[in-house]
Amino acid sequence: MRTSTLICSLLLGGSTLPIVTFGEDLEVTEGEPESAPEHEIEVEEEEVAAVEIPVLTAPSTDSFLFAETFEGADPFGSGAWKKSSNSKYTGQPVSVTVENDAPYAGDHAVLLSAANQHYGFGSKFSAPLDTTDKPFVVQYEVKLLDGMKCGGAYLKLLRDEPELDVATMDNESPYVIMFGPDSCGDTNKVHFILQHQNPVSLEWEEKHATTPPSPKKDKHSHVYTLAINTDNSFEIFVDLESKSKGSLLEDMKPAVNPPAEIDDPTDSKPSDWVDTKKIKDPEASKPDDWDEDAPKKIPDASAEKPKDWLDSEPDFVPDPDAAVPDDWDEEEDGEWEAPMVSNPKCASVSGCGEWKRPEIENPEYKGKWSAPMIDNPEYKGPWKAKQIPNPNFFEDKAPHNMAKIGAVAVEIWTTSGDIRMDNFIIGDSLSDAQAFAKATWKVKADLEAASEKNKMKDDNKSKRSEMRAEGGLQNKECPE
Repeated sequence: MRTSTLICSLLLGGSTLPIVTFGEDLEVTEGEPESAPEHEIEVEEEEVAAVEIPVLTAPSTDSFLFAETFEGADPFGSGAWKKSSNSKYTGQPVSVTVENDAPYAGDHAVLLSAANQHYGFGSKFSAPLDTTDKPFVVQYEVKLLDGMKCGGAYLKLLRDEPELDVATMDNESPYVIMFGPDSCGDTNKVHFILQHQNPVSLEWEEKHATTPPSPKKDKHSHVYTLAINTDNSFEIFVDLESKSKGSLLEDMKPAVNPPAEIDDPTDSKPSDWVDTKKIKDPEASKPDDWDEDAPKKIPDASAEKPKDWLDSEPDFVPDPDAAVPDDWDEEEDGEWEAPMVSNPKCASVSGCGEWKRPEIENPEYKGKWSAPMIDNPEYKGPWKAKQIPNPNFFEDKAPHNMAKIGAVAVEIWTTSGDIRMDNFIIGDSLSDAQAFAKATWKVKADLEAASEKNKMKDDNKSKRSEMRAEGGLQNKECPE
């Protein structure tokens, strides 16, 4: 334990509070301590314990369909991960880096270091992932060392196709799921987008979750989890907390299943169709006593001029203290006139100048007359095109059976640099994914919080030391 003397006005904001001594036992003493100097209090501060820097080791990933912790051999060097050669991503600075400083040591992650850059890289699976009749979970970590200004930090799970090659992928590469944080302008969400194929038209369409949660945009580590279940329910977790849930059949836009009937594209509204619901009453006429010219406001006839009103005094007069500037040239600048100021004689009376009666609402005012509205006898209601069977109608009762997934990829644009991404996992057990996050992300998050707390305490100590050196915590009187 270490004792520092603090001026009470700094700590207590001018209030008289009990003296609190923090030690093995908490003691609260009313009034001034006998041993303390006048106007000072004794506060014992607990020494900040140094943050131990553990070497983090990822737990087993055997239960997952795919896992990448970036520990071990460089996956870009081995070819397990590849950068797209598309010109859009030219010069993208993507590399696996290790953090050895507090709050953790020996933790590898992929770093997207440059700002204002398109990124495109990924890893193709040795065999496509089939989600048929199985739960599905995707999870990964993001740490925005530069915050999130404008851009994304999401994943794309690319659709398995014969031509799939992450080395040539771009933003048009077909995907099954897009998931993760994105923030720019009006967009501020954790995306969950499902690409679903219409089995009749064979067209692929994006289906967006209708209530996506907001992303974390600070500079700490965060973990994002998406779980899709065999009952078509889905749930989005941020830092292991459920933030959004819904149904693939009810909470995606546009809906997974199209309507059975659609508007007939050949139908059009008849030229004599009346869709005006109300009309002016043709039988109505303006009353004889309706005066459209009556003003809305009139002078108040009951008002009287105050007795102290000065009719002959103007509201403003030339400033008597003003003088012609030394550099004023009447030939160049014209005749000089003193600036106008408020008439001092008007300050202590009701007013000056011409008195006018105040205006009040005119009780006879009616405004411009118009005929009242009545129901239109010709009204037929809003026109709607006739319905025909939807030629592309289908009903998929199990959209959780998604297309096969061939690769995981990061394909983003960002104005922020230094984005760390880590611990990509895909599996079929939410509990396994959450247990993995607790053993990896949670450890880092707790250490980051402890490290930040200690840094704040160190900063406060430094500020107090500076103030002591300058006499800022001494020689000041407390309020009575």
